[in-house]
Amino acid sequence: MAVELKKGEKRSLADLEQLDATFSALLRTAEIESGARRARFRTVDAGALFEQIADVYREVAEDAGDELIVVRSGHAPALVDGDRDLLAQLFVNLIENALRHCPPGSIIRCELVTDPDSVGFVVADDGDGIPPEERGNVLKRLYRLEKSRTSPGSGLGLSLVKAIADLHDGTLVLADNAPGLKIALTLRPAHD
Repeated sequence: MAVELKKGEKRSLADLEQLDATFSALLRTAEIESGARRARFRTVDAGALFEQIADVYREVAEDAGDELIVVRSGHAPALVDGDRDLLAQLFVNLIENALRHCPPGSIIRCELVTDPDSVGFVVADDGDGIPPEERGNVLKRLYRLEKSRTSPGSGLGLSLVKAIADLHDGTLVLADNAPGLKIALTLRPAHD
């Protein structure tokens, strides 16, 4: 027997689902910040993981009228010590963030940059970007830019990215892509 929901009930159900997702993300961020996930660190081919995730989102980008380009610079291995699931979540959040906040027709560039001393990941777009004075704020929990407050989301995506980067002793930089936003994550290569 199917139950038909009225308009107000559908909205309430959607609000509850959003609240549940927000609560789950907050719990996950707290777990990451506690450092408990370090016990799960293994050597991860983060470069292959990044490229696989970007390849999956290439079709999503095309469906949205965008172009997603994957580029690799350098020939050093992209092995890092880390939690594969969390790194996957970080890459997904960065790419989804670019797709969500760029107008149709945007170009999103996912670049893997390796050398013997570092493994770097860049997600850059040619959208509206984030004003320099707001870049630190968007890494805080529940913070949303004024222009994004009417769109779906909770303001937890980039704060989760920051927590995962910190757990992996990574460096996360938000910069101007002229136009757009460039987010760069640098990690240390895995220990030999």
